[in-house]
Amino acid sequence: MRKELSEDLHWRVVYHHVDGCNEYEIAEMLYISQPSVNRILKNYNKWQHVINLFKAPRGKRKLFSGEELKILKNLVKEKVDWYLDELVVEMENLTGKHASISTLWCSLKHLRITHKKLQKAAYERNEIVCSAFIAKIEMNYTPEQLIFLDESAKDERSLTRFYEYAVANARACKCCVFLRGKRYTILPALSLDGIMAVDIMEGSCTKDRFSEFILSQVVSILILKLFMKLYQLVF
Repeated sequence: MRKELSEDLHWRVVYHHVDGCNEYEIAEMLYISQPSVNRILKNYNKWQHVINLFKAPRGKRKLFSGEELKILKNLVKEKVDWYLDELVVEMENLTGKHASISTLWCSLKHLRITHKKLQKAAYERNEIVCSAFIAKIEMNYTPEQLIFLDESAKDERSLTRFYEYAVANARACKCCVFLRGKRYTILPALSLDGIMAVDIMEGSCTKDRFSEFILSQVVSILILKLFMKLYQLVF
């Protein structure tokens, strides 16, 4: 199959021809064949453009039209987790055209739609309630008053990576730990000044252990900061 030359290179051929260079000199300067130079100049003399704008695109004619590709795009937006065979059946119901899985995959690629890892959002989430909560926090509290707590865990499998590099048509394989081993729970408290308190425990965090962490570490640090501010104001 002949390699396509860029449009910029086509125009470079025309510029050199206008400067007085012949076809052989242009081919030597741009490292392309002399028949390619003749073809580019022929198109330019005929159409006043380096590309034949009336020439049909190469390759097999696409199964789906532009309107049908819009239907496919809207379908993928609505059904983000469907398999390719499910999309094939639904497209046949909507358009009356039966496409193979490979054809549908090429159509998705043409639409710049790729297969990504699914990010899950809570179905019970209420955007109105969330917005009201954010507005309430913004009106009644300052950033210095906010403390964020989140629970994390670590075991022998935590450092295992799920993606690796390998040559084409070869499996990416690496020996990894399958046993979980000891599980540790990390409970940090984060403020604008950084991590103000942290508790690391073996096993899962219980309700009593969480309450103890809040009262013994987070609240005590807040009380200490309050006394420090009062001391600075008085003295």
